[in-house]
Amino acid sequence: MLTSRPTLSNIKEARIRTESIVRKTPILTSEYFNDLLGMELFFKCENFQKTGSFKIRGASNAIFSLTEAEANQGVACQSSGNHGGAIACAANLKGIHADVVMAKSVSKAKIHNVKTYKGNMIFCDTMSERDELFLNTVKNNNRISIHPYDNFDVMAGQGTIALEILEQVPEFDSVVVPIGGGGLISGISIALKELKPSIKVVGCEPESVDDTFQMYKANKRIEMTHRESVADGLMAIVGQLTLPIIQENVDDIVLSTEQEIIDTTRLIWERMKIIIEPSCALALSSVIKNKERFVGQKVVLVITGGNVDLVTLPWLKVGKD
Repeated sequence: MLTSRPTLSNIKEARIRTESIVRKTPILTSEYFNDLLGMELFFKCENFQKTGSFKIRGASNAIFSLTEAEANQGVACQSSGNHGGAIACAANLKGIHADVVMAKSVSKAKIHNVKTYKGNMIFCDTMSERDELFLNTVKNNNRISIHPYDNFDVMAGQGTIALEILEQVPEFDSVVVPIGGGGLISGISIALKELKPSIKVVGCEPESVDDTFQMYKANKRIEMTHRESVADGLMAIVGQLTLPIIQENVDDIVLSTEQEIIDTTRLIWERMKIIIEPSCALALSSVIKNKERFVGQKVVLVITGGNVDLVTLPWLKVGKD
């Protein structure tokens, strides 16, 4: 397992290590959005990835990097859903045990993902209880902890997205990446800044969960408490390991309101006919909101996942009028 921040070589090795597991996801385009916004957009669709999100990249790289002795201990993770499903899937392929600690509020689609891949689900009542329950699970069962973002092997796995993007769109100006704990944008930025340093790496967060934005602007770590967003995959507080990489490599971070996230999620469903999570709608809502900075550019938007509960879509009213 890696003990320091991943290099481009580590990311290339991760791609080889996971090539039998990870899908090379498509890039979609939309004439409607290109004409509307005056730019050329490329949607990197990780919602079509195995387990329904980009998380399988980091999870499989971390698990298949374990020694035999480590693998025999089994693994454990805490997750808002997608990382848990990815860990369960990769562990199942490896033939080892996986404990997944989740709050009961996690979407049913994401719980079903973990169950499908035979992960051992351990539930807590609230997100605030999750850390303690996870630590106890690791300690009491002697599991190998695989953090969803503060893990260098996970970051290297997520960085393989950048290698695919450059093969599919060799020339572009900016990439917009949603930020939760920061593992995805860390891996992508390491690869891009090494291979194509002129490309602007722009992060995006909900205004209601803007911890990375605040720390990035202040250029220091700030103590934050857990907050909620319709973009449930982005509610994690940026990691201790990921923040320095973000501060070094990311060119800017922009914000979207809850309503902008909901409206853009629905817009993508309706115009592109693909299922995405609110967490990845931020990539497009950020471009719409900051159109002037991207006009005339070729812009890649990372669509991070598509695991949603169809009966609780954010634009549907609950109950009768």
